[in-house]
Amino acid sequence: MRPGVTVRDFAPTDRPWAASLISRHSAGTRVVARLGELIDPLTLDGLVAELDGEPVGLATVREEPDRGMEIVTLHADPPGRGAGSALLLTARQVAAASGHHRLWLVTTNDNLHALHFYLRHGMHIAAVHGGAVDHDRELKPEIPAMNGQNGIPIQDLIELELAVGDGVDEPARVAFPAMRDLDRLPPEAFVREITRLFEGAPRFLHRLADQRPFADDAQMIEVAFEVARGLPEDEQLELLEAHPRIGAPPASVSPTSYDEQGYANESAEDAELVRAYEELAMLNEIYEQRFGFGFVIFVAGRPKPEIVPLLEHALRNDRVAELRRAIDDTIYIAGDRLAGLRR
Repeated sequence: MRPGVTVRDFAPTDRPWAASLISRHSAGTRVVARLGELIDPLTLDGLVAELDGEPVGLATVREEPDRGMEIVTLHADPPGRGAGSALLLTARQVAAASGHHRLWLVTTNDNLHALHFYLRHGMHIAAVHGGAVDHDRELKPEIPAMNGQNGIPIQDLIELELAVGDGVDEPARVAFPAMRDLDRLPPEAFVREITRLFEGAPRFLHRLADQRPFADDAQMIEVAFEVARGLPEDEQLELLEAHPRIGAPPASVSPTSYDEQGYANESAEDAELVRAYEELAMLNEIYEQRFGFGFVIFVAGRPKPEIVPLLEHALRNDRVAELRRAIDDTIYIAGDRLAGLRR
């Protein structure tokens, strides 16, 4: 739990604030819960997260012996202050103290932020209820047909669960979702989760999503090689261009690429490194003019002075061979990143 965030029981005096909070996130104060029941969450037991004495989050729950404790609503407002994490942890502790075997909830297929949050906090996908939102609209017609922010049709309910042990320790954060969860995610959510492995290229990532299920990480990477090699050239170039230049300005690269390229260990006083940056800038320009795409290589921890001769050597390849090598290296990079996240 983030320092400064406390959690207490929901009180009658919280109702006006809670009603406003739920209405902003749920198109009214009534919500559809338990896979097809319209209820008023303000009539339920709940938890309030506070920061410096001000409410910043709310969770409402229902209990059922055979199904466990259901989180009916969970909202942090404003986000990013640790309220959601604190509420989820406390709800798990309450579920354990009440003798429940699991904590569970449902969210819609378009709610990519929520899916990311719950998977990172150790929840797993228990079921995907295809088309369930169509039935929910019969109970609550205000539910929109499409997410206005990301354009995803709202169709399915994703049921997530967290096994309840003694409920004392905070579950370990998950650096990357388990393959069994990646296999069951909606395509858009799958793409969001694996983007950090490939830096981008949504058309390639959606093609990879279509190849699921994968038995394990190794099979996903093996299939990624096959898919990438078979892409039309414009999609291959999109995959390559998602990666930053070797030697790009540090502020312009992703955190993962920043670590891989070793920016944190570099010194502006290193004369050899300064020369390497100058050579890389020149060679990158020549490479891009010659081949029509950016130079991508599996750095594998090598400092930039060691990359210069590799780029010089690549310039001697023909275009077909160099395109194949670069595409393969994007997948090697992804495999290495995935292995690191699993450690």
